[in-house]
Amino acid sequence: MKINSIKYYCSASFLLLSMAFSFGQNLEENLNLLLVREDKVAPDLADEYEMSLADLRDYLTENQIKGFNYFTHIKDDFQFTHILPLNSLDELNEGTRKALIKKINKPEMELIMDYFDLSLDSYIQYVVQYKPELSYVPSSQQWDEGNTYRKWHYYQFYPGSEDKVEEIFAAYKNLYKTKNVEMGFRVFSGFIGIERPTYILTTWANSPLDYHQDLEKASTILGDDGALLWSKLMEMVKEAKITEGWYLPQYSYAPDTNLAE
Repeated sequence: MKINSIKYYCSASFLLLSMAFSFGQNLEENLNLLLVREDKVAPDLADEYEMSLADLRDYLTENQIKGFNYFTHIKDDFQFTHILPLNSLDELNEGTRKALIKKINKPEMELIMDYFDLSLDSYIQYVVQYKPELSYVPSSQQWDEGNTYRKWHYYQFYPGSEDKVEEIFAAYKNLYKTKNVEMGFRVFSGFIGIERPTYILTTWANSPLDYHQDLEKASTILGDDGALLWSKLMEMVKEAKITEGWYLPQYSYAPDTNLAE
């Protein structure tokens, strides 16, 4: 493990947690700004890392800590991703380990956080903005514990193409809605700490098999119109990256939210 990584991590450890404040019961209306923290964990230390995640969640649950929310995921490269809703960028002012300890104000918190250092190699963090006007979330398909499989599509576009990109996403959403497609997607745009213009397309399902079956069904329903829109979008893509993984409700803590809404 890199000493510099640990030192830097300790100086700003759990920035992801110190900025998750209460933002109401309706997640859809409040997913404007999200802090995304990606922890790189050595595969042989993943068990220890997950034990720390469990300890943290149990501690927060037992002490009924409010105004404190995060959603944990694991990707196929042993990268753990934590997503935290932000009310505003002002919440970034005290994004330090000290701020979290001050908020909880109990010595056990520092001990729990110290254990994370032992399995963490490095981390990155950035802020994205949720685009509900470009996203399609059918009421028949939830993305909580019932559909924990995730696929993340990162598309970096050429500068100056944002308006056209969003126009295509809006048309795509309208096509999905018009044809009553059951498969949904959410769109996020890069905001701080990530190359721009970058858009992240997130899809979900119960399992990888269900995902591909849903995708095949959606493609058939969308037909040539869907294929044409997708082709236009891909013509503007500078770089693309697609990863898959799982939402981990057993390690997430969100007493102020309801993912089913």
